[in-house]
Amino acid sequence: MRISIGKLRGLQQISDDTGRFTMIAMDQRGSLQKMFHPENPKATTYAEMEAVKIGVTQALAPVASGYLLDPEFGVGPAINRFVLPGRAGLLVSLETSGYEKKGNWRLTTLLDGWSVEKVKRLGASAAKLLIFFNPDAPREVVDHQVKIVRDVAEECARLDLAFVCEPMSYPVDESEEAFAHHKADTVIRTAEILSPLGLDVLKAEFPGDPKVTPNVEELRKNCDLLSRSTKVPWVVLSAGVDFEVFRGLVEIACQRGASGFLAGRAIWKDAFREKTLDKQLAYVRTQGVKNFQILADLAHRFARPWWDFYGGKEKLQDHFEGWYVKY
Repeated sequence: MRISIGKLRGLQQISDDTGRFTMIAMDQRGSLQKMFHPENPKATTYAEMEAVKIGVTQALAPVASGYLLDPEFGVGPAINRFVLPGRAGLLVSLETSGYEKKGNWRLTTLLDGWSVEKVKRLGASAAKLLIFFNPDAPREVVDHQVKIVRDVAEECARLDLAFVCEPMSYPVDESEEAFAHHKADTVIRTAEILSPLGLDVLKAEFPGDPKVTPNVEELRKNCDLLSRSTKVPWVVLSAGVDFEVFRGLVEIACQRGASGFLAGRAIWKDAFREKTLDKQLAYVRTQGVKNFQILADLAHRFARPWWDFYGGKEKLQDHFEGWYVKY
């Protein structure tokens, strides 16, 4: 399989020299507002959001292989305030925070006034799309979500920009605990449906819940299935779980085919136990960096270099004489 030159450059920029993804997410909006004001998230001001995104970026972006920001509060200030290193691989999200409801089902909406073209124009390495997805949804819901993924993939292909897709599963007509028992199957089937649609990296939920599946060998087998089901390299997301839990999931995922992680809250959310911005950011600069390094060390020990998914670097190499004329 060949990867276009622009997408290849993007993947190189958001991974490290060993081909592992050790990426940090700081594109949270609704969940971050809840951390500021649990009783009234909408009371969170733009200044509060901007300040914490600048502070966390300043602390963590220099150590990450890739850094994910949102357009509403994050990417503009991070670049403008010189806190995002010029060498950092930058990913920018496309979707609105939250979702539109269709009965009990969820529809993803792209952020109004934002586009793949703008992500490319500002110099990002990749576009990221979070897509709520349940393969058991009615056909019209599934088709709607698939169309969004296809449309973004086509636009990323047109602009030769790497595309990271983040499917998020959810329960309908059952409790979270009941859903947890078959979540792995949902995650794996979702990868089978979405990964062939033109994405370059699958940002996947861990396929299983250790609370309801304490058998580690079963969790490993789930990751094996996910690795066989996806058509592109995958990284594991944290979904805001506690750090110690996520550390275990990263180790299992990377041992069984993941190419690293793209995580946010599991790394830095405990900073919000502090009441002031200064103390929150002091936590991120110390314990947050340590948390990241623990995960990065696991990725470097166990993760599959993303290019191995394509048979190694040499399989991606091509004859390039005169290529620029048709590019």
